[in-house]
Amino acid sequence: MVLTDTQRAYELIKQKIVTTEMPPGAVIQEAALMAELGLGRTPIREALKLLEAEHLVTVSPRRGMFVTPINISDLAKLQEIRSVLDMLIVRLAAQRVTPADLAQMRAWVEQARAAEPAGDMRSLMTLDQRFHQLLGGSTRNELLATENEKLYNLSTRIWYYYLEQLCPGDLALDALVDVVDALEAGDVSWAEQAMSRHISDFSDSIRKCM
Repeated sequence: MVLTDTQRAYELIKQKIVTTEMPPGAVIQEAALMAELGLGRTPIREALKLLEAEHLVTVSPRRGMFVTPINISDLAKLQEIRSVLDMLIVRLAAQRVTPADLAQMRAWVEQARAAEPAGDMRSLMTLDQRFHQLLGGSTRNELLATENEKLYNLSTRIWYYYLEQLCPGDLALDALVDVVDALEAGDVSWAEQAMSRHISDFSDSIRKCM
């Protein structure tokens, strides 16, 4: 699929914000983004409006445009939502996941487990992101998958903000192994418990850094 300039701008800027290459609170300068991304003012502005709607960008009439700051209340709010939404996702996934989905999930989890000893957190985060995207997609509910990805991006940004203080064990990859095993077995309760552990371990690890 060929992306429009607005879609390209959105994806590129979102990646910079989520990985904290553009750090929380940073001033956003349209001219600098135009030069860096090689895109015009209109797609940049349209992309920033989309990111504002996803709470990654904040606009102040008097002060300008900023990468949305991170504070401790964000973590609690995200955990409240994900503790419900992720349970819905695994319940639906247990009913609708395909053998191909499961094979890909297992491949990514095994790849992540193999990469754990090297301690490359950025690579592990990329694999975690792919896993959650595929899990959301396996519900066969596009609206749910889209909302899940937006929330995941907000959570991931917090991870990246504290990345230097975290270690591979903080990702609770063993819980994701259990999620795949549970989905394969069609055990909804086990899948929910494993995903709940994955979410709570995430929050506990971040709180230790704050």
